[in-house]
Amino acid sequence: MNSNYKRVSRQRTCLICGKPDWCSYTPDSRISFCARIITDADRVSRTGWGVFYHEKSLFADAPLPFPSKPPPKKPELAPIEIRDFAYRKLIALSPATRFSEIIEGPKGLRCRQILNFEDFGSLPPSSEERRELANIIRASINRKFPDYVRKFRSSICGVPGFWIDEKGKSQLWSDKNYQSPLMLIPYRNSSGMIQACQIRFMNHSPETEVRYVWLSTPKKSGGISCGCPIHFVRPFTEIFSFNKPFLVTEGALKAATVQNHFPDFNVVAIGGISSSHEELIKAIRFFPLITAFDNDFSKNSQVLRQLVRLFSARFSDALKYNYKPNLSLLSWHSDFNGIDDAIIKNQKIETVSFSHWITKNDVSLNPEIADIMCYNFI
Repeated sequence: MNSNYKRVSRQRTCLICGKPDWCSYTPDSRISFCARIITDADRVSRTGWGVFYHEKSLFADAPLPFPSKPPPKKPELAPIEIRDFAYRKLIALSPATRFSEIIEGPKGLRCRQILNFEDFGSLPPSSEERRELANIIRASINRKFPDYVRKFRSSICGVPGFWIDEKGKSQLWSDKNYQSPLMLIPYRNSSGMIQACQIRFMNHSPETEVRYVWLSTPKKSGGISCGCPIHFVRPFTEIFSFNKPFLVTEGALKAATVQNHFPDFNVVAIGGISSSHEELIKAIRFFPLITAFDNDFSKNSQVLRQLVRLFSARFSDALKYNYKPNLSLLSWHSDFNGIDDAIIKNQKIETVSFSHWITKNDVSLNPEIADIMCYNFI
């Protein structure tokens, strides 16, 4: 007898419960393994499956090919209250001020004129130190949220950046050691709660590694992804006027730099030019919108395409919800890629209208983006 088995499907449902999922059967259809019904079963497996013989005389003495256990459920993202608690605790235990490189180093907080150091944290370069932090935070969550802990096997598995090793020990970020500390940059929602964090490598080398990564370990045991959330520098509770525009840029650290330079704007950040368009447009609907993305769109057609997609989404949303697109852009010298570089070097930054930007950059003539241009809104 073939010891393999097949999963049921919509085309071949379970002969016992009639459902298209969970249950199994042998390839010759002589045995059904039902995950839902054990009443009148010929046998019940060790894992609680009902085993039904459809030709009983053929299987009197033969061993049964029990199907494997269902795959373990993937961890769910912890509620925002728990993520906010965990990340605030992490920042309190390991503030940015622990390491001078984060405060005083090149492109550190002080260089960016960001003086609210307490809003940023750090990750120690040693995996052992990070493990100790993970243990403290796990214990704190256990005490603060006992109902959540009783529901899930581990209180930190739903918090991106934390995971459980093969020995059941709590871990934070990577299990490798680094040469220098890592800046921890919180991503806050519109209520000011920390929903995720990003890491900045202070010893970044363009030839060897990326500069920013999410504090997220989806490939680790019990780890989970944080997605790509939108960051609000100031919570909505501090926003009183619909006339005050929203300025969007890439990355929460850059957004903090911009907010200091443009205090009259409500600054938000997305993880990258291609991410979170729909969420961003929805979040700032009806407000005037100013963009301040990097200058590499002039050299990279894919970046340009994503930028125009964002503009197109804004125009489409304005048409659907009957408001003026009210869209403009910040512009600075092309020698400086990011607006934070221009700010640090005291460069002139101008506001240009969307129509002026289209004309200046010959965007409407680019065949790669012509299909997504909203000419009827310009």
